[in-house]
Amino acid sequence: MNNRVNRYAIFAERVHLMNGGAKSFRDSAPTQEAAKELAEKIAKSEKALFYSWLQILDIVTGKFTEYSIGRGGVLVERCLD
Repeated sequence: MNNRVNRYAIFAERVHLMNGGAKSFRDSAPTQEAAKELAEKIAKSEKALFYSWLQILDIVTGKFTEYSIGRGGVLVERCLD
């Protein structure tokens, strides 16, 4: 991971708690496609055994997509309506 944060920030953690925030930041990518690929890689990593969710945040628009991390590191998009 480098020191520069790209447009699409990726966060992942076990549970949604107020103590997450910056500690849940995992990496970032310059494009939405690259962020999804990186998110899939993170979801399949050994550390992902401790994660139950993952978010990709567009830091320009403030919009995000949230996923549950299933068995085998499969990302399942959550509906937030």
